[in-house]
Amino acid sequence: MLKKSIDEQENEIPDIFLLAFLLGDPKIREKRTWDDLARSFFKQYRKVIYSYCHYDTGPLDLERIRVKEPKLFIEYLSGMVRSGMFGDCSYEELADYIYMIFQTDFEKSYICSILKNAHEDYLHIHDQIRQEMKLEPKRKNGIFNN
Repeated sequence: MLKKSIDEQENEIPDIFLLAFLLGDPKIREKRTWDDLARSFFKQYRKVIYSYCHYDTGPLDLERIRVKEPKLFIEYLSGMVRSGMFGDCSYEELADYIYMIFQTDFEKSYICSILKNAHEDYLHIHDQIRQEMKLEPKRKNGIFNN
């Protein structure tokens, strides 16, 4: 019914954005029926809203991956970037990708700060795994290669 009403408008964009502000309000979303309506609305009009804001969802149009322990996850990635696993990728560039792909609830600047300031133990974890791979021939080319 809501879709039909929106589709009947000559210019649907103002109505879509007004509804996005209304249905995105945390107080509104506390009510289960309103939350259900909001989920349905955003599923239906997500691409329209993103497109109008010139936001590129990428070729797959996927939501970001939720991370249970984001600080720990980012610190592990810090060890990987320090070891050269990501080539010449800078902390800033990696922070941009982490922000784009993973739902951490952190701002890009904070993600970058975590990457830069992670304890050296995370680099040592990566180095230790490399050492073990050298010692164990089966793992040299990957775990599943025989």
